[in-house]
Amino acid sequence: MPQSKSEHPQKRAKLEQTLRKAYKFSNAVDVRRALQNHDQNAQVEALSALRSTLSVKSGEAVAPQDERLALVVQWMEGSRGAHDVFEIWEGMKQSFNLSLPVSLLSSVLALLSSHFPYHSHGIPIINTLLSSKWMRKIASYLSGSSNELILVSLKLLNTVSNFGGGRERKALFEAFPWDVKTLPKLLHMRRRGKGEMNDVLSRPDIRTFYIFFILSFIDSDTSSLVKSAFLEQRRDVFLSIFKGLSQDSYPVIRKVLEVCWVGLWSDVQVKRTMKIGLFTEVTIGHLLKLYERASAENVDEDHIPADLVHHFLLAICTRPGLGICFKEKGWYPRDTDPDAVDEPQKGGKIYNKILSNVLKNLKVNEDARQQELALKILVACPELVAGYWPAVGLTLEPRLSSKWIANIAFFGLVLSQPVPVSSFLIPGIDLYHPDPPPLQIILENILPSVSIKAHFSKGLQSTSHLVQHCTALALVRCLTKLSSVFRAFRDVESALEEDESGLWMRRHREVEREARRRVPDFQVVVAFSQMKVDAGEAKLALLGESAQRLLWLYHLCFPQMVAEARFDVGKLLQGLVDASQDAVRESGGVFGLHGLKQLHVLRLLQESNQFTWSGKAANSSNTYLHTLLRIFCVTQTKAVRGTLRSLLRKTLAESILFQEDPDEVDLWLDSLPTTCRGAGAEAPDGAPLTDESDSAATFLDDCAQRCIKTPYRYLEALQDLLPIENTAVDAPSPLLMTVLEQFATKLAGNMFTPSDALAITGFMRRLVFKLAGKQQDLTLLRIFSAKVDNAAMPENLFLPRYPSVTTAIRRELSIMHKCLAHFQEVRGPSEPGASTEAEDFLTKIERVPLPESSSARIQNAYELVDWLHFVGPALQPQDIVRLAAVVERFHSPSMKDLFENLHPSDLVMWEGGDLKTASRQLLQVLSFDWLFIQSSEADIADERSRQIMLECLFFIPSTRVQIERALCLVAHDIGSTMERESLVGDLLLLLSSIMRRALRELSKEDCARLKEYLLMKAPSIHGLCLSVGLPDIVQEALCALLEASLDPSSEGDRTMVSPICSHWMEYFKVSMQSGQSQVGRSIKLWLRYVDPSDLLNIIDKACDINSAVLAPSVLDVLESALDNLKSSFTRAHSTIPISRLLRLCRVLPDSNVLEEMIAIAVTSHLPPCHGGQPPRAKTLKHFSSPPPLPTSRNSQLSILPTDFILKLFQKAHWAESTSRIVSGIIYIQPDTAKEFATWINSGAWTTITFECVLPAVHALLDSLQGDAVALLHDTAIIALFERMLPQHRRPEVLKHLCIRCICIMIEVDEARQQHLADLLHKHMQCHAVEQFAFESICIASRLQASPSMGDLATELAERGLQWGVRHFSGPEGEDEEERQTLVYLTKLMKQGFKAKAHFVEPLLIAIIQNRLADTVAVEIGILLLRCSPLKPVVVNRALQNILQHPQFFKLCSFEESSRRDVIIRFVAALFRLHPANTCQPSHVVPLVRIYGGTISAADRRLLSIFRLYEAEKLTPISSILTKWSPSPDVAVPTQLHAVQNMDPIRMLRTCHVFPVWRRMSDEQEDEQVGLDEQVYDPLFVILLVGQMLSLRPPASSREWVQTFRSNAFSLLVRCLSAKDEKIREASLSLLARVWKWVELSDMQEKQHALYIFTLLKNLIKPPSDGPPLRLPSFASLILSHALRGVFYPSNFIYPRTSRFLLQRPELDVTDVPMLYGMLYSNSDDWKKERGWIIRFLSDGMMSTEDWKVLKRRHTWELLASLVQSSPRDQVLRRTVLEVLANLTCNVQATTSLILKSSLLSWIEMQVQQPQSTEDALAWLKILENILVTANRSKLERATNGQWRDTLCRCLLLVSQKCRGRDIIFTVL
Repeated sequence: MPQSKSEHPQKRAKLEQTLRKAYKFSNAVDVRRALQNHDQNAQVEALSALRSTLSVKSGEAVAPQDERLALVVQWMEGSRGAHDVFEIWEGMKQSFNLSLPVSLLSSVLALLSSHFPYHSHGIPIINTLLSSKWMRKIASYLSGSSNELILVSLKLLNTVSNFGGGRERKALFEAFPWDVKTLPKLLHMRRRGKGEMNDVLSRPDIRTFYIFFILSFIDSDTSSLVKSAFLEQRRDVFLSIFKGLSQDSYPVIRKVLEVCWVGLWSDVQVKRTMKIGLFTEVTIGHLLKLYERASAENVDEDHIPADLVHHFLLAICTRPGLGICFKEKGWYPRDTDPDAVDEPQKGGKIYNKILSNVLKNLKVNEDARQQELALKILVACPELVAGYWPAVGLTLEPRLSSKWIANIAFFGLVLSQPVPVSSFLIPGIDLYHPDPPPLQIILENILPSVSIKAHFSKGLQSTSHLVQHCTALALVRCLTKLSSVFRAFRDVESALEEDESGLWMRRHREVEREARRRVPDFQVVVAFSQMKVDAGEAKLALLGESAQRLLWLYHLCFPQMVAEARFDVGKLLQGLVDASQDAVRESGGVFGLHGLKQLHVLRLLQESNQFTWSGKAANSSNTYLHTLLRIFCVTQTKAVRGTLRSLLRKTLAESILFQEDPDEVDLWLDSLPTTCRGAGAEAPDGAPLTDESDSAATFLDDCAQRCIKTPYRYLEALQDLLPIENTAVDAPSPLLMTVLEQFATKLAGNMFTPSDALAITGFMRRLVFKLAGKQQDLTLLRIFSAKVDNAAMPENLFLPRYPSVTTAIRRELSIMHKCLAHFQEVRGPSEPGASTEAEDFLTKIERVPLPESSSARIQNAYELVDWLHFVGPALQPQDIVRLAAVVERFHSPSMKDLFENLHPSDLVMWEGGDLKTASRQLLQVLSFDWLFIQSSEADIADERSRQIMLECLFFIPSTRVQIERALCLVAHDIGSTMERESLVGDLLLLLSSIMRRALRELSKEDCARLKEYLLMKAPSIHGLCLSVGLPDIVQEALCALLEASLDPSSEGDRTMVSPICSHWMEYFKVSMQSGQSQVGRSIKLWLRYVDPSDLLNIIDKACDINSAVLAPSVLDVLESALDNLKSSFTRAHSTIPISRLLRLCRVLPDSNVLEEMIAIAVTSHLPPCHGGQPPRAKTLKHFSSPPPLPTSRNSQLSILPTDFILKLFQKAHWAESTSRIVSGIIYIQPDTAKEFATWINSGAWTTITFECVLPAVHALLDSLQGDAVALLHDTAIIALFERMLPQHRRPEVLKHLCIRCICIMIEVDEARQQHLADLLHKHMQCHAVEQFAFESICIASRLQASPSMGDLATELAERGLQWGVRHFSGPEGEDEEERQTLVYLTKLMKQGFKAKAHFVEPLLIAIIQNRLADTVAVEIGILLLRCSPLKPVVVNRALQNILQHPQFFKLCSFEESSRRDVIIRFVAALFRLHPANTCQPSHVVPLVRIYGGTISAADRRLLSIFRLYEAEKLTPISSILTKWSPSPDVAVPTQLHAVQNMDPIRMLRTCHVFPVWRRMSDEQEDEQVGLDEQVYDPLFVILLVGQMLSLRPPASSREWVQTFRSNAFSLLVRCLSAKDEKIREASLSLLARVWKWVELSDMQEKQHALYIFTLLKNLIKPPSDGPPLRLPSFASLILSHALRGVFYPSNFIYPRTSRFLLQRPELDVTDVPMLYGMLYSNSDDWKKERGWIIRFLSDGMMSTEDWKVLKRRHTWELLASLVQSSPRDQVLRRTVLEVLANLTCNVQATTSLILKSSLLSWIEMQVQQPQSTEDALAWLKILENILVTANRSKLERATNGQWRDTLCRCLLLVSQKCRGRDIIFTVL
């Protein structure tokens, strides 16, 4: 019986077990003995046994202690490179045994790769495998027919590729024979049969192994250079894995897509163009096949290939700027011609061509994933929508089929995507395009031209309701998109301030006109909405909702089309009330659809110009207003209620009813009743009760009809209602009089039912209270309420039949009177008596279960509200608590009606509602006005209660009008309770809280109007502001209100309250003359808002009055006026005559504020930094000068009276202002110095704080120097000097003054110099070194220049060095004083300070050992080397400490550029101290590792150290530099590898920004050149290439190609334009050697390179006796580009440079290469070519010769015309500015452009436009270059100085037009 295939591994296992028993490998000797057996069969058995022993399972982790690893390491140590295995392998003759050595080597490498220390044993094996001999063997195995041999060979290749994390991957890529024709067949060799999915990764088949091998070259561990090379050269190999990917297992697919995303798309160093070239339509097409595998393929339900590929495609296709998705211009076509924007872009170019083709292949109507992908692509790339419809050909003709339903649904989804508003903005600038997008593109994104009108019309008229519904939804999406477009257009039109002739306005009309042609006729939609449907309720609701939505959108988008049709929009109101009834509300989801229908109809009415509220429905006496009011009362939907409110405001405000005040409509609407009663509801007396909303709506409709018929009658009645003296009051709507009339008439005529009368009375009660918040005078409302009361007397009501209703009506009237009389009556809660009847009722209702029906719950809640209407006994607070809890349980919104029906006289709302702990849900139903009217005096006084009112007012964002009404209510209460001080104060505090919150939330305009309303229009508040003698509590509260409402620095606020301020100023003038003393407090409130000129007037007035008659309160006011005047003038920069200030001294002799103002006036006459101390950002308060108070320049400080100055000296206590006055006077009036010196000699200064005397002493010493010392006595000088000596905890500014005074006294007082120096020295010796280090270093820095004080300065400086040793030896981190100490220590050493070596050496060692990472410390270390001659042994020790520092290489890495630079400067300084000793190999070798070969200052210093080593040792440094590598962490074996591993991009950048100033000599160039680590040093590249050509030139064609691809030879060509003749000579000799080597090579690019070298040879014409002449920059640059292009043929410039060079026998060095062909190209890549040539011009402009070449072809004129013709091309603009910046660096070019090309005039025109920050900085750089480099004398003669005026205008325009103005001013 034959065995199954599954038994084969078992047999092999038995064989391996047998062999393992025969061969025991306990150590390396056993392995070598077994492998050295000459019997071939024995060798085979030994290899098989060894392979079994060393085999590693897939995914197995090898531990460091693994026996297999130890055996392999021991074996490799004795048999390097496994040569014995290779010998056996080479000697094998039988093919079926060849798999053994291959598999064995794979296991050995897998073991050695597991841990880094053993990698060195695997490298020789890999090097052997990668040799051409063994690689050919492996390639032959892959081409053979043995599947096993193919498998083990691929396994070996994968192991080599993954060895050490891919360290040998580059070498493997170069060695592997990719061109073998049999390799593609490996991708078709799958394992037959279906095995477990997990086996695919643990036991891969041939295809899977080969896929993994290919993927390893783009894995995340692979370097970007290897990836780029692999994808460039082996693109087809990589793409081949996708062809059969749809048949692979889930793990393989996941592996492929993960590697593509992580290793390829997430690697930013791989060019995006290369990635996009891989994932074209073909590759995406292969991936799309995976969507067919939409089911789970494993027990894990997440293993769905369709999901996997879906998320991958979403990642690369739907994010603009990432993957294959480009960021486009939205609806703007690519490179739109502004003159042809209206033409359809047929065949227009788009960036996202790949995605456009991918969209065509997506099956959007079959697969939800593909539909999502398509939608997201179209959202990311809206420009693809227009071309999508004709390309995809969706079937949109209506038919009842699932495919059509899917098509029309997808159609609607695509068109409903958001409008790309961001594309309307100019890129890079937050401004709108002046031109709108093309009409055709807009329409294709809204209503595509695919017979859409016919399809929609047919669908709406279909007999199938489903077809109708789907069609309507699609049309709704289109119209919604159209309305969004119109809204976006209106925003742009408003921003651009366009009129009817504007481009966007015109495009708006065109879109509307074209859209009308593409939508069904309006009559079709009307017929659809009026169609009778015999269907279920849900289907009917769906169709009705879509029909109403269509009608609304037609009114919104096509008002003219609707106006042309005969359609009565009022008919739509019929039946809307039914949507809010109980039956509909209980119908579940259908109720929501009915609510939507209501919303659509109301929005339609709002948009319609044909709707009027006064129209009547058929067979009805009620107008449409009745229906709208009824809906407003009944509906519970917030959206419907809000829309209805807006509709009523709009319609009623247009009528005579509310034309005076449209905001009053809200008060009437808020007063409407919302009580909902069930059928059969009755009052306690048996009166039937109906819904109050119907009664109120009917009554108001009737009143409105009557008022609109005879409006003037009611207007006159309204005027007659007012007394003659109050006719100016703001009257409400005349509808109020109609309500009064009809209420009285119908009540008298028994035309009201009891329920109606109660409803109307409650409505009028709420309305009157609402109007109280609008009326400033309540007289009208009180008269109105009296008339209502007369009309509703008990005899006119329903007695005796319905006493309960009568009582309820009278209760409503009582509440009305209380609301109006509440402001004039004493507040206070009454004490209601207990009621057993109410207790029993509440207990009963608390036990009522919660009904299931929502309507029943609502009716129950309102039954309780009605009970409150009719209840006999008064309720206590605890009863209200219980009642409110039950009502909230039934229906929480009815809590509003419950609280509004509580009687204000009872004052039980706050306690009964438990409002101080109210929840947010309760705050929603409460209103501020009812909370306020129900509050007691204690509630108003309670801060928590006021906070609750505030939260209630602002719970929903309030408008200005709503806040004004709240303020009006509080102001009424203030006006009626003026005699009650505490209550008025609390009410003012409530107003303060409201204003503070309102000013935070309202706009600036609304805030200004609100302030004016409160302070100027509210009579009670305005009266308080003008009142005299307010009580203290009211005064404080009014002050809080003013602080919350007004800003003293706001000019608008000051102007608004200027009438009040003027009143108080006049009043104060009168009070000063009369001697009144009770006005001070009131006036001081307003001094902050008084105009400064008025303050000066009252000050003058006070000076004219005898100071003896001025009351203390008046003096207090004057003091406050001075304080406010000081701050006002500091802000306004006005002037104050100092004479006025001096006059005030008589009135206010002891005023600190006056003294401060005089000090400011004195200081303002002194120049900045007059004391020798620069201003600091941080200064102490008592010595920081405030902003100068501007004084009149005509005032002379020299006329300050002597008695004024003497009074200052006589003061017992000096303030900071006194010190400033004296200091300033000493500087300005030298005569005062003698008086001050006399005062000092008298000793009176000892009683005054020394901090106040010191500035004056400093002024004396600073202004008079030696003369000041002569004026002072010995005792005074010694006493002052001793006080100035350093002390602990002295303020910083005071410390600086003491140091300056000490230095001045020691320097100028020759007689006492030694004595003072001894005092200082003795004082310093008494303290430790750590103390007063700052003072020691500062004094030493000042005294160092004095010859006689040299010893003292040296001793103090050495104390500073000792402090430095202790400081740098301690923990890191400094405070401000220590940082300043280090700054002065650095300054001291820069002055040439000389110190003893034993002070310098410890500090040097401390810096090196502890602070090598601190740049400030290392800078000090560099300066220390100049201070003392150090011995060679010390220098060597310091150098060794630096080089052996554990953080040296980290600190010198390129990531730490600032630290690296200063450390290398330190090292270079040490090297140059004693070159004979420092130039040692042990010192130079570590520097090679940190040397980057760049042109940065640090690398140039390192190169100079290398050259110093050569000069000193007379030994070439080439032996040391052989170990140099471009990557410090990667070692290279030869210089050839070093050159090949250099960054080609950095090398190319070196060619672009070539440093022409570089010299071959060892001269120190300017260290401040603007180049960095991103540019190689051409000198080093020359030396490295020369060494490479001498020692290890490329041997094979592959090596030559790799060397050329490093761009090193292109840089040699560029070096021929260097200014240094030695660099040109060396480069030319190297290029000649390269030419000879290339002639002998066999590389494919040989002829191309030789042709370029030949052209170069023809350009070089060396003189007979000297180096070669300099090649113009443009010639060397074009040749370097051409040479690079030969070896980078995928670069777009290669065919262009090749064609250019091949078209001419020789290169013209006097011409600009490819100028016109590239600048005015008409190819597909014209923009790229233009950008390249402009950058080429910028890179080539390096000398006067280059300028002559550009000038010959008028290059600048061409570029200037391009900028002017393309004002919106920001990229072009910036590149041209770079060219101009380079041009203006040359003297001849700058002068020529200004004089002959009118450059400055052109710049002035360009900077007129708004500038971005980048553009503004570029213009500043250009203007700076012009100012620095231009030939100024020549320009002056030619322009007569006009060039300077133009340049200044340009500079001013740049600063004004830039949006980042702050940055520009910072730069300036």
